[in-house]
Amino acid sequence: MILFRNLSYSTLAVFFFTFLFSCNNGNIKESKYGKGFQKTDSTIITKWDNKISPEIDEWFKKLCTETRFNGNVLVAKNGHIIYQNFYGYANYQRKDTLSLNNCFQTGSLSKPFTAMAVMILMERGQINYNDDVKKYIPGFPYNGVTIKELLSHRSGLPNYNYFTDAYTDRETVIFNSDVVKMMIDSVPAAYGIPNEHFDYCNTNFVLLSYIVEKVSKMPFEDFMAKEIFKKAGMKNTRIVINGKNKRLYKAATGYHYKWEPAPMTYQDGVTGDKGVYTTVDDLWRWNLALEQNLLVKKGTLDEAFQPARIGDRGNKNYGLGWRLKTMIDSSMLIYHTGWWRGFNALFVKDAKNDAVYIILSNIHTSSIYFYFRDLLGIIDPERHNKQSLMDSLYMKQVNVKDSLKTDVDL
Repeated sequence: MILFRNLSYSTLAVFFFTFLFSCNNGNIKESKYGKGFQKTDSTIITKWDNKISPEIDEWFKKLCTETRFNGNVLVAKNGHIIYQNFYGYANYQRKDTLSLNNCFQTGSLSKPFTAMAVMILMERGQINYNDDVKKYIPGFPYNGVTIKELLSHRSGLPNYNYFTDAYTDRETVIFNSDVVKMMIDSVPAAYGIPNEHFDYCNTNFVLLSYIVEKVSKMPFEDFMAKEIFKKAGMKNTRIVINGKNKRLYKAATGYHYKWEPAPMTYQDGVTGDKGVYTTVDDLWRWNLALEQNLLVKKGTLDEAFQPARIGDRGNKNYGLGWRLKTMIDSSMLIYHTGWWRGFNALFVKDAKNDAVYIILSNIHTSSIYFYFRDLLGIIDPERHNKQSLMDSLYMKQVNVKDSLKTDVDL
């Protein structure tokens, strides 16, 4: 989730974002990793596809066998779940196996939810996309930054994940108000001029969360629970804030390499850019709420799915809270990724094929992004083959080092 400028995973990250990204299941014997393909409540409609579902199952087996994957997967098509599965441990030390009911930290996949909160207030006439941030944050020291530029990562603001290290003891939990105060008191150097170019920056969504709280006159987590999670039927979704509440019931533990638990940090009190804990089923409900316009009008959501800059390719294209990729056949993938404290998350809407892909993992690994393009190819093999060829040619033209500066949010 954090925009690392010096990554040890540089090669992996570039391949993932260039291609877009570029075991255990219902037919396998029960093992120490769980039973797989577990039933969920009756509000979730599952419809096995005799052709596609077995192919996805084979993909999942390969993912589990050949990689470090530990987590849950859901794939839907034509409004029905056609595959869902889980593999591994919710808590390795206790040897607690995962189930579909386990909650995962979603990292940057929290950003579309924050964007939705802004859209709700915009429809109510309480926020305007073209408003200057100074309207909502008195004393804000950066000129010309609008709400829309925060939503589309075109603000040019500095990343709080870095400048807070310089202004804190790195131990005391900080909250959104602390980040805002640091920006006003210390004025960390901006990365660029507002609306000059795309620069993925977590500060943007921290400020949006802060603004939502001020405008709604409600704690951000309460507004999200009342106006989004409850209305979307997301019964197992919460915002977890270090220092304010405990982790959720059935929450998986996040892990670094070699099953090292990833502890909470002083930045876990900050929300908007991260903090949403949820399940694959609840993310499917989130998708249904979007498609059924349960939260905002269709026109409002359509605007969020429009690129801030026409013509930008790959992961540099961003709407209002959503990453966008225009494929070789002009179809659009609407998606977001996330990483934080050992968790990985991926949510993808493929409008052309009416397909949704949801992957949540609680051990840090880049493998899901490499394998994901093959998962896309199961439903649309023709596009996949053409896209793979085009992206491989494009890879030869990009400067890997430069692309990492703006392309990576893992």
